[in-house]
Amino acid sequence: MTARNLLLLVPVLGLLTAVPCIAQEAPAPHLPIVVFFYQDGCPDCVRIAEVLDALAGDLPEGAVARYEIGDPESRRLFQKLQRAYAIDVSSVPVVFIGDRAIAGASRVQELMLSDAIGDCITGACTSPLDKIPPDVFPWRDLLELALLGSLAFLLALLQRP
Repeated sequence: MTARNLLLLVPVLGLLTAVPCIAQEAPAPHLPIVVFFYQDGCPDCVRIAEVLDALAGDLPEGAVARYEIGDPESRRLFQKLQRAYAIDVSSVPVVFIGDRAIAGASRVQELMLSDAIGDCITGACTSPLDKIPPDVFPWRDLLELALLGSLAFLLALLQRP
């Protein structure tokens, strides 16, 4: 093997060792177990927010996430959660907690919210964000294909006289 071939082999080995590092997903951040959608100026939203504040004291910090529905990113998240929970709600307040979606602001919703938070305090409660399916674009597959293509190209270069 010539010095030229050895120099071409170094990037190939670098690619091979980089694949596991690049392809691994980052660890998931701590996800909230209560996701609350509201609108500024909404009296029902204020009512549910007050109930949520009173009940959430026993939950760990970061367990409650609040999203103002007027924000485009919040609206997209709201739509994803509606699909994940198979509900169709056109107004706020809406609280997603564990496997439950609680829409509206009456005494019934307050009791449902109290029960749901109590269930999460006494048992395991998954984040509503875990119910959202991952994006369908295959970034990982595309990356692996590009790396394999680069490897094949570099190996073809090595075979040339």
